[in-house]
Amino acid sequence: MRLHGLLTTLSFLLLAGTSSATHPKAPKAPGLEYLYNANITAGEIVVVGQVPRGLRAVAAITGGQFAGPKFKGTILPLGGDWELIDANGTITIDVRQTFKTDDGAVIQIFETGSTQTDGTGHVRLTFETGSKKYYWINSIVGIAIIRGLGPNTLTIDAWQMTAP
Repeated sequence: MRLHGLLTTLSFLLLAGTSSATHPKAPKAPGLEYLYNANITAGEIVVVGQVPRGLRAVAAITGGQFAGPKFKGTILPLGGDWELIDANGTITIDVRQTFKTDDGAVIQIFETGSTQTDGTGHVRLTFETGSKKYYWINSIVGIAIIRGLGPNTLTIDAWQMTAP
């Protein structure tokens, strides 16, 4: 009987040790560095109609302003929002916009993501520029939260992911 109790205890300890080995402690989370706030105006929403994956609507970006710790400038009227609304009302966000910094650099931004239950949009950001001064932005991982400010007006707060 004692041997059985000892074997049971050893088995339990071995299993407990195995369990913690298969579920390591989570590493420290990456950080976020604030990039900018953008206020965007958009044109009339044009409904394309029901397409195979949902309801497609598009709107041109007509302008705006952006500012952050590393740059500021205007949003050019080049780009738009190609949204797709699924059967549950979730919007798949597909935005392209073009920034022109106050010192003349042009930065193209691609935003993809989806709306959340609170109405905000959560997006991933990809940047492209040929500017030597801002070339660093081509390789960052960016995220943003989009909020509606009113008809045809949005605000975007953007961050860059940093190492822990």
